[in-house]
Amino acid sequence: MNNRPLYLNPKAYTLSALVIGYLMIGDYTANQQNAIGNWLMTVGQILEANSAIQQAVEEKYQGNTFNVNSKQFKNGGSPYMDNPPLTDFLSQDEETMKKIKEELESVIDKINHLHTN
Repeated sequence: MNNRPLYLNPKAYTLSALVIGYLMIGDYTANQQNAIGNWLMTVGQILEANSAIQQAVEEKYQGNTFNVNSKQFKNGGSPYMDNPPLTDFLSQDEETMKKIKEELESVIDKINHLHTN
């Protein structure tokens, strides 16, 4: 194997998932294994959804979207859309960002209050 980190080496990454999966089976019943597996899949789906949204935001910010579903590409043209970056998306005024932060902190406080009661 090469000296790349584990997350950059697909074979080692897959092998580690296999080993961890077998180690986690242990003495659990089928229902317990199913519950653990569903929980892990939920974690994975959250990570995938978050990363997909992040990729979409970054793509829009950088411009030059690659779209093989566009009419232009399907008619033999280039899959690259020459769209300008969405710089205004990231240039929200500070007051709006401050209000959003305050609202999020309020929601977090309410959730924490529910946990303590």
